[in-house]
Amino acid sequence: MTPYYEDDAVTIYHGDNRDVLVELSDVGLVLTSPPYNLNGDGNKSGGSYFPNLADGYATHGDNMPHAEYVAWQHEVLSMLWATLADDGAIYYNHKPRILDGILVEPRDYVPPELPLRQRVIWARAGGVNFSPVFYVPTYEEILILAKPDFRLKSKGASGAGDVWSVPQISGTWHPAPFPLVLAERVIETVMPALVCDPFMGSGTTAKAARRYHVDWMGCEKSAKYAARATLEIEAIQPRAAAMIADQEAFV
Repeated sequence: MTPYYEDDAVTIYHGDNRDVLVELSDVGLVLTSPPYNLNGDGNKSGGSYFPNLADGYATHGDNMPHAEYVAWQHEVLSMLWATLADDGAIYYNHKPRILDGILVEPRDYVPPELPLRQRVIWARAGGVNFSPVFYVPTYEEILILAKPDFRLKSKGASGAGDVWSVPQISGTWHPAPFPLVLAERVIETVMPALVCDPFMGSGTTAKAARRYHVDWMGCEKSAKYAARATLEIEAIQPRAAAMIADQEAFV
């Protein structure tokens, strides 16, 4: 597939990520947050969890049958695993859901043969829910699926811990943006040679990678999202090397 946009550090593809992933290799880090299928099986839970997602995304209704959605996530994650370098890892952000009164955990979206190294809890700033069936969800998970040789950039980087209190963001053009602070924390504690995001959305992981002088590639199915994200990515100024060194020493 021909890149939609490309410069010396960023490559963006417009289309189905599966058409791109078959050609990728030696990826150091996958950092991604897929559509959550909040409206799947007719639940329309996007209206309570994320009001902006009541009608889905630009080109994706977020309303697949649950079994079909799980199969899709299994397929993409298996393909992503095949792209990793021997010391690579996938950071997969998802949230627990209550489906027909039963808890569906993020691990359910991951092929059982892929090894789970760790769960990082993303503690959000509250939430909205009008269902009496369950308590309002206030956290999400980042599942780390790691090859045996995967390591953080240093022993000190482990000090970031496994519970990250980061407020969600709102009022942006994308209905469910991934917080830049969250993406930066991952990248600054890993510092891979190449980051991949197959569900780039508003381009948050690309912006974080650009700030840390890390190469990045990603895919976006919506032409509208790809165009707007590209403009914002181009406008990001990389951080000075001295500033990055100070942050690395702190971590």
